[in-house]
Amino acid sequence: MGNNKRKKIFFRADAGANIGYGHFIRTLALADMLKDDFDCTFVTQEPTEYQKAEVSKVCKLVELPADERKFSLFSEMLSGDETVVLDNYFFTTGYQREIKNKGCKLVCIDDMHDKHYVANVVINHGLDDASLFDVEPYTNLCLGLEWALLRKPFLIAQPAFKREEGHVVVSFGGVDSNNLTTRYACQLATLSNIKKITAIIGDGFRFEDELCKIEKVQPEKRLSAEQIARLFCNAEFAVLSASSICIEALACQCPVYAGWYVDNQKGIYTYLTTDKYVVGLGDLMNNDFEVKSNLSSLEKKQFSNMESNYIQLFDLL
Repeated sequence: MGNNKRKKIFFRADAGANIGYGHFIRTLALADMLKDDFDCTFVTQEPTEYQKAEVSKVCKLVELPADERKFSLFSEMLSGDETVVLDNYFFTTGYQREIKNKGCKLVCIDDMHDKHYVANVVINHGLDDASLFDVEPYTNLCLGLEWALLRKPFLIAQPAFKREEGHVVVSFGGVDSNNLTTRYACQLATLSNIKKITAIIGDGFRFEDELCKIEKVQPEKRLSAEQIARLFCNAEFAVLSASSICIEALACQCPVYAGWYVDNQKGIYTYLTTDKYVVGLGDLMNNDFEVKSNLSSLEKKQFSNMESNYIQLFDLL
């Protein structure tokens, strides 16, 4: 950093049963990368005890109500000398302009590319095609796995020299209202070469009793990033939805089968399958699991320099 007064960054992301925890987790990962070089504050609506505990490890927390007031209250917090990071689909172009008009620098994390951006920076680690984005001439696009938003345990992950044969990790989001976890665990359990299935679920998962009846399945919830990284470093392979957890698994050099079940996963799915980082399962709602022999041919990606990339990016804003 060039001066003694640290630049202020406000990170604005919400979580919950309806919107999931992906926005919150990846934005907090970014805050963790920047906390030693910048004055960081995380702003979120009605955080759970889990969220409060996670933010407390990284930076200051400001709580907002979970209604429409959250937009104006956050805007009123800004004096114009901050960098603001927005992460969610409901932050419109108009709201971006409102923040920019205050004098703030603006960074948007977004994997839908469904609006015009007036931000100084747009980050999307699940796409690498700049032509998909409608931006201002001054907007800097940070696209692809070079800009992965990873928590520290995944940045420093050490994959096992010999993976546990027959051990599979499955995860389709903490809530998984479609119960894909049970469906794919059932299919995997019928395979003779599969000995253990670790199913990562969240508190909002409503089908745990059904899942526990499947032989070979071990449900796990409230796992820390360290615990998830350890699983991905040791398992033979993983079956995942095309989301941030795919990138976490790739950082641990874990072979991945991935598919999508909502539209906002299609972009990252296409990117990861086209570049041969994962084996594609297509639409998870209309597919049966099939073990293929081409896991060994998948591309490997190193994620060692993310932190320095982001420190340099924010220092230049």
